[in-house]
Amino acid sequence: MFAVVLIPNFSLQAVLRHEPELIARAVALTDPELSKLGIIQLTAKARSEGVWEGMTASQAMARCSDLVIKSRSPAQEHAATEVLIQTTYTFSPFIESTSPGVCTMDLRGLRIVEDETSAREWAEEICKALAQFYLDGRIGFAVTPELALLGANYRRATTSSAPAFIVSKPVEFVSGLPIEILGLPAETLETLNRWGIGTAGALLGLGKDQLAQRLGPAAIEVFDRLSGSSIRPLKLAALPEIFAEQMEFENEIETLEPLLFVLKRFTEQLSRRIGLLYLVVAELHLKLGLTSGATYEAVFKVPSPTGNAEILFRMLHTHLENVRTDAPVSSLWLAAKPGWPEAHQFGLFETTLRNPNQFAETLARLEALCGPDRVGTPILKPTLRPDSFRMKPPEFCRSSGLKKAAKVKAARFRRCGLQLRRFRPPVAARVEFRERFPALIRSAVCNGPIVDRRGPFFSSGNWWDDGRWAREEWDVQTADGAMYRIFRTREKPDQNGSERRHRGNETDLTEAQSQVKSASLPRRLQCFVEGVYD
Repeated sequence: MFAVVLIPNFSLQAVLRHEPELIARAVALTDPELSKLGIIQLTAKARSEGVWEGMTASQAMARCSDLVIKSRSPAQEHAATEVLIQTTYTFSPFIESTSPGVCTMDLRGLRIVEDETSAREWAEEICKALAQFYLDGRIGFAVTPELALLGANYRRATTSSAPAFIVSKPVEFVSGLPIEILGLPAETLETLNRWGIGTAGALLGLGKDQLAQRLGPAAIEVFDRLSGSSIRPLKLAALPEIFAEQMEFENEIETLEPLLFVLKRFTEQLSRRIGLLYLVVAELHLKLGLTSGATYEAVFKVPSPTGNAEILFRMLHTHLENVRTDAPVSSLWLAAKPGWPEAHQFGLFETTLRNPNQFAETLARLEALCGPDRVGTPILKPTLRPDSFRMKPPEFCRSSGLKKAAKVKAARFRRCGLQLRRFRPPVAARVEFRERFPALIRSAVCNGPIVDRRGPFFSSGNWWDDGRWAREEWDVQTADGAMYRIFRTREKPDQNGSERRHRGNETDLTEAQSQVKSASLPRRLQCFVEGVYD
């Protein structure tokens, strides 16, 4: 037993899938690739207004003033084909992508073939699943794939409300089948009408040899398809691993609102498609095509894989609020990478991040306010330059997070000595040197004599470029027992904590050191208090 799922007017339904409000209106579809630009498919409302296939757009607009003209989109047809395969795969593992909008299913091993009632209920479930993606399907059941396809086409041509047609008596079904449903070329149909043949039964009555002699070799294929004497093997299709939605806009998009409108529907469709396989979204890949020919791409890792379309949409919304492109948007592509839902077993006294997605959304908003380089975990750069670090975005992988936490905890126990609480920015100070050692300090955080000191500690780097630096550091203790770190450098910290090079009559560090060593009188030098030891 075989079943065929047919999507009538597949090209038109693929275009209207992301604009479901147009399904009930008068809409006509044209193909820009055809030499003769005319209407190829249309909705039932347009047909009732007197519009037919083959009319030009101007002729159709004259019949129906509120007619909406759409262009065929191969990209959206490809996405709709993936939706059809992924949906039917949840009902049978043996499927074939026969043609655009047609999927053949082998029902071996399934109990639905036991009676017609169960088969019709099963067909209704398939139609409900397709309706989630705004696809209207027709289903035919038969003993061969060809007869099942004819049954689906016959169901399409009838006015019955049942979603499926079961070919229980193949001989009677074929004998009364109109030849228009066979999908014959227009020239062949015209020839058969002149002969007075209007049904498939009359066509079979001519015999195989007579058909081949009068209509050519193509008639043999039609005869075998109607006779049902043999069953062709299906070319089984693999389940597409990519879940993507794409659209090429008819008009350029320059504002955020229409783009978000389409993205919201994309996320809903993707979450439903992945949900059919009992999976969730683990990663989103966004690509915007610009009219300038460039593209903008962004990858979003979902901290806690989810199928909630609202959470996925908010991630995209928060990111796009701060994106600026050099040209309008002409196309949109959004793909979702599936993953397994995470299962958490919390302990009685365990405290953990209960909603990682909400935390990630908060971080994204903070990045929009403060900048991407100001939110994250500070990571030391591979240099000896003090206060040199970069901000690393947070990682939400539980296994790696636990390993890193264990390493940090172990390293913390290995530490020894005092902790330096840094001042940002460093505090300016005037330090008096006596006999090459700091003896007195005056600053906003400490004042008075220096009773003990360690140093000096010299460090330098980046001598090969314009960002070279050099520092002279001292660890000092004042009379009140507090301990500070002071330093001098060729680069002077500004009010924002960053460093800029001295200008004017600032003394070079090495020159100042020689002057301090040779001076017999106390010398006051400009220094900075970097931090206090706790």
